[in-house]
Amino acid sequence: SSSSSSNGGFMTAVGALLEYDTLKTVHIKSKKVGLIFRLLQIIILGYIVGYAIVYQKGYQKFDSGVSTVLTKVKGVGVTCEDLSVNITNITACADKDIRVWDTADYVIPAQENDAFFVVTNSIQTSGQTQSENGWDEDPLRSTKGSQKTFYCENNTVCEENYLEPSRNGAVNGICNTTINRCKVFGWGPVEMKKDDDKSQSLGYARQMPQAEDFTVFIKNIIFFPSFNAVFGNTGLGNNSIAYLTSCTWNRETDPYCPIFVLGDILKEAGVDDFANDAMIAGAVITIHIQYDCNLDINDETCVPTYSFKRIDSPKDPLSEGYNFRFAKYSIGTTPSRDLYKVYGARFVFVVSGTAGQFNFVPLLIAFGSGIGLLSLATVVADLVVTKCLKHAEVYYDYKYQIVNEEDIEESIENEEALHTQSENSPLLPK
Repeated sequence: SSSSSSNGGFMTAVGALLEYDTLKTVHIKSKKVGLIFRLLQIIILGYIVGYAIVYQKGYQKFDSGVSTVLTKVKGVGVTCEDLSVNITNITACADKDIRVWDTADYVIPAQENDAFFVVTNSIQTSGQTQSENGWDEDPLRSTKGSQKTFYCENNTVCEENYLEPSRNGAVNGICNTTINRCKVFGWGPVEMKKDDDKSQSLGYARQMPQAEDFTVFIKNIIFFPSFNAVFGNTGLGNNSIAYLTSCTWNRETDPYCPIFVLGDILKEAGVDDFANDAMIAGAVITIHIQYDCNLDINDETCVPTYSFKRIDSPKDPLSEGYNFRFAKYSIGTTPSRDLYKVYGARFVFVVSGTAGQFNFVPLLIAFGSGIGLLSLATVVADLVVTKCLKHAEVYYDYKYQIVNEEDIEESIENEEALHTQSENSPLLPK
């Protein structure tokens, strides 16, 4: 019946729980098995000592660093306010149209946490004001999407969408039938797409090719709380003022110099053609500063390594490179502003570091966990003996023996019977 079957299964499960396995030592005199077993032990011991303890520094206590980065950018850029001038021939720009950019102009914002931005290209919409009569929208902008302008042939559409958000303001209810766009309240004249398109071709007068030669002084400090240790990227190698004011970082010749040329950083990050790429549309570059400090060898200095990578997509159809807008305001009888759309290179710092120092606790943990791995040698050797060797079934029977209580009782009874028989036998000595 089903109930008796269930009871039988339950009793089997209980019986399995109440069984006990004990180790049985079987001494196998086989050179093949012995060789396999010793080789496995040597390999595991090599892993414990060579890799886990020596290579991975399993004898050290480790700590992660807390870091900050300070930067100073130096250099001068020159652009022309006369947009008919080709920037590659800047000397053709009239003196009255020359604009010189210094650090305060092209580093935006002046200070930023673990990053800095340098302008390399810009468009400017000057003298914007707000007017009760509204301003014409840009006829080249799309009439669809979140940044749409409103197409119109008369005032009806504009009146129906009065004060609705448009690309450059709020619809004021009047249609400019010349360009078939609703006028807007807001700052105007509005930024024009035709000017932005010009800025995306090499030679635009407000591009700044000199940015490739700008330098940045990078001062990095990293602190390891567990060891109360502070390191940095300055004070390494030649510390003379003459050297530090004239050197620039080079991976081979000047790895300790904290002054970097932006063009070198861009090339290391994969920007091979600055003028046709990052200068025009901008870029986002990571500067990875890595510390690996062994305090057992040197607790005074720790030399960082640098790596650079471009992380924006230069061919992104939606928004390639990196750009943003900001305004400079003038408060007078009529408040006005100059609107800038700037393109440039944004450099983001990623600082990581570990410091290690000898400590008995991690050494004991590494050694103890490694010793536990030695049991794998026995497991593998047992598998080889009982599954792979010739006559494996014989080895299996020697290795594993099943003993039931009934067998034990029967064995005891047999031994007692033999003992009784020997006592009663007249042929055996007493």
